[in-house]
Amino acid sequence: MYKIVIFGNSCSGKTTLANLLGKELDTPVYHLDLWFRDLRMRKITQIRQRKRHFKKKLEKVLNTENWIVEGWGYVDTYDVRFSKADIIIFLDVLPEESKKRFLIREQNKQMHIKKFEKLTKQSFYRIDKFHEENRPIILYLFQEYDGKPGKSLFPIARKYNLQQLLATLRNGKYG
Repeated sequence: MYKIVIFGNSCSGKTTLANLLGKELDTPVYHLDLWFRDLRMRKITQIRQRKRHFKKKLEKVLNTENWIVEGWGYVDTYDVRFSKADIIIFLDVLPEESKKRFLIREQNKQMHIKKFEKLTKQSFYRIDKFHEENRPIILYLFQEYDGKPGKSLFPIARKYNLQQLLATLRNGKYG
């Protein structure tokens, strides 16, 4: 059984890694970004109510015995994700790399140029904001949880070897 949380900036590879690990480890994957696109979440207009709904949904998942959760939203749930996870992965990609990946991902979508420009501006802003605000919080939590029993931390700053990571996770020789 695995309890894995994956953090990283936009376009850092969280979803790809989560899906690959989920398939290889036969573990359910939860994409927090998709929760924001959930019709029920979009109907919730009050911020406090929306946060409560998100936290309840997250707590329900984190209290099960086998999961992979990926996403960087809702900073005030970082600590609970760290505390409930056995394996914590941080894809620490430079903002320039995230922006390049964003452009590659969005390039294939057919959309009006003004919509693309607006989306790009918003996304680049969020990428920079994550690096300036969220990244230090994640790094702080890595320091806080480093060496704690039952916690395995994987800060990944460059391209990783998936097979090596899978072998490490399957053998339980981490931490």
